[in-house]
Amino acid sequence: MKVGEKISLTAPLGVPAFRALWSANVVSNVGTLMQAVGAAWLMTGLTSSTVLVGLVQTSSTLPVFLVGLLAGAMADLADRKALLFWSQLWMMVMAALLGTLTLLGLTTPWVLLGLTFAIGLGGAINLPAWQATVQDIVPKPWVTAAVSLNSISFNVARAVGPALGGLLVAVAGPAFVFFANALSILAVLFAIKSWKPAPVAAPRLSENIPGAIRAGLRYLLHAPRLQAPIVRAVAFNLCAAAVWPLLPLLARDVLKTTATGYGLLLGAFGLGSILAVVILPRLRSRFALDRILGLGAVLAAVAFAGLSQAREPWHAGICLFFSGMAWVGVLVNFNVAVQTAVPDWVRGRALSFYMLAFQGVLAFNGALWGWLAGVIGIQQCFDVAAVGLLAGLGLIRFFPLRIDEKMDLSPSLPWPETHAGLEADPEDGPLLVTIAYRVAEENAGEFRSLMRHLRERRLRDGARRWRLYQDAKEPEHFLELFRLDSWGEHLRQHERVTMADREIEAGALAFHRGPDRPLVRHYFGREE
Repeated sequence: MKVGEKISLTAPLGVPAFRALWSANVVSNVGTLMQAVGAAWLMTGLTSSTVLVGLVQTSSTLPVFLVGLLAGAMADLADRKALLFWSQLWMMVMAALLGTLTLLGLTTPWVLLGLTFAIGLGGAINLPAWQATVQDIVPKPWVTAAVSLNSISFNVARAVGPALGGLLVAVAGPAFVFFANALSILAVLFAIKSWKPAPVAAPRLSENIPGAIRAGLRYLLHAPRLQAPIVRAVAFNLCAAAVWPLLPLLARDVLKTTATGYGLLLGAFGLGSILAVVILPRLRSRFALDRILGLGAVLAAVAFAGLSQAREPWHAGICLFFSGMAWVGVLVNFNVAVQTAVPDWVRGRALSFYMLAFQGVLAFNGALWGWLAGVIGIQQCFDVAAVGLLAGLGLIRFFPLRIDEKMDLSPSLPWPETHAGLEADPEDGPLLVTIAYRVAEENAGEFRSLMRHLRERRLRDGARRWRLYQDAKEPEHFLELFRLDSWGEHLRQHERVTMADREIEAGALAFHRGPDRPLVRHYFGREE
């Protein structure tokens, strides 16, 4: 692949492993969307409560909110292939159990919510690992195309699955939809078993789950490029995701349609989503990213305003088509921004933060919009959501989004080996590291400015505290200090430095005057 070569949307499909997993995922997504229709429609028949109908979405998305951090750490520390296989197997068993109980007439509203939650739990463990495998399979320049193809797979399923689910519910009943979902997961299990991932070099130091979660949260706290898509996704989904708990109520109470009609409405949303993914590359070549995202929010607001006035299924279908375009046109960019903002060692955790924000809002929305629909009415809720989407445009100024696929986040050459004069165990600490610089007075301002960028990287990769001091008597002398919890954490900090970080470190070293490199010292905390 040549530098600057334009990447085709279908390029990742040339990689056999990606093609097999992608194809299987299409089948599984069809089953998932069929089940979503079956569960939502079954609940409308089991109860007249709008809150319980809304809680169907909450039960499927709440697990991500509850175990998202754990799932992200597992995606970074565990064997991703094994993690994917066992989580998919769990979902297949739970879907089959739900189908069996429903066929026997034993499914109550709370049984439905409980087993939907169990299936969602498997999905929550699966999601970060599944997303993180994209860069395990395709080259980094192809990530945008691969993420877009994954979005297409889901939205092809969204165009087909709901209609098939609605038809199967009408013909055979919800139980057979749940069985169909269980069978669809078999395709994914076969694809995972046949995938042979490249061997990954094990880190020098093992890391436990609590430590990995803390490291991931620390990274998020000091990584604005990761924070921006997460904050923006929360604001967008808080209103844009209102369509999921409200649509079954709109179909049943306002449009007076059947399960098949409800599935066709979701199919219209899916068709709009597919069109958005196809035209996104052309839009990116012509417009700034935040302009595309702003237009997507406006389009969603207009579509929701139309849904508030819809009285016929065809009218609602047109609005849902444009709503689907806006939804995917915005969210694909958020996902790519997260994927390209972080290095490999924290990728699963970063994606878990994004999915936590994404699915956590969906879980909250299920209860929020279901309750609000009972208070102000279903169609009025769409008006409220439209206003919220427009208000969210103000975040563009404070959280601008950047996608820089050319930033080199690969591991840099290792720092010079750190040798401690004392016998140091990885658990020894706390540790204080000092680096002494000598900088010409005329360069002091530029040096301090550069060190502010280095500060974020030190804190992001393991440091707990960081300060830069200037000698009062000899202003040319600067002392950088940062504290870590342990000697092992400092060794991990060495492994986490990327090539992009190395450029900043090289810039700081360029200001140093003297025959030798800056003097580095390590101090262990001692309490007698």
